[in-house]
Amino acid sequence: MHIINKILLKLRIEKRFLLEQKWGIKKPSDPHTISKSILKKYLPKNPIIIDCGAHIGSDSIELAKIFTQGKIHSFEPVPSLYKYLKFNSRKQSNIFCYELALSNTNGIAKLFVSSGTSDASSSLLKPTGHLIDHPNVHFDNSIEVKTQTLDTWAEKNNIDKVDFLWLDMQGFELQMLKASNKILHTVKALHTEVSIKETYADTVLYKEFRVWLEGLGFELIAEAIPKGTDMGNALFVRKK
Repeated sequence: MHIINKILLKLRIEKRFLLEQKWGIKKPSDPHTISKSILKKYLPKNPIIIDCGAHIGSDSIELAKIFTQGKIHSFEPVPSLYKYLKFNSRKQSNIFCYELALSNTNGIAKLFVSSGTSDASSSLLKPTGHLIDHPNVHFDNSIEVKTQTLDTWAEKNNIDKVDFLWLDMQGFELQMLKASNKILHTVKALHTEVSIKETYADTVLYKEFRVWLEGLGFELIAEAIPKGTDMGNALFVRKK
């Protein structure tokens, strides 16, 4: 790509980030996306943030730019993606990366690795409906990855509270949260991917997930779930 075209592309990406995510002036062009600008209403200026399933760091970097005084702890267990995460976030001094899967157990677990048209669908759960709804996404390989509960990780890193959780765990979000009793009580808000149908084995569907969160005192603030889709995103905030 010509250098001028690279510069123009970078400027377009930065402009979209500012308008859709940081300032919230324009509605996100992606129907699965909730603007991060809304988070400024509910989080302190220096929040402790967890990005679980950070992939190559796109969301972590945006959160780091919005909350410049905050600390973003980014988790990505797929080695090839973790390398990109580290590289892409190298200029953000408030991002800390971990080649680790947050889970409901401490130890080693099998991760089903996605490929084909998406390398962002890997999960600790075996793919089921995902294979039908997204036939161009493949799960030909699995790897063993290190896992920790959020409570264990926090204790080992001397972290006694987390303000915000950004969860993209391909159906494993609730299982991880149920093993995070100590830290979850400190969380002010969470943005989570939700399943409308069973895409992976033992996936908890959105209706049940929402009832569980509301039982803990969280309130639904925003949804981005396009009609007919199998997954979407939802933002919950703890009631005062």
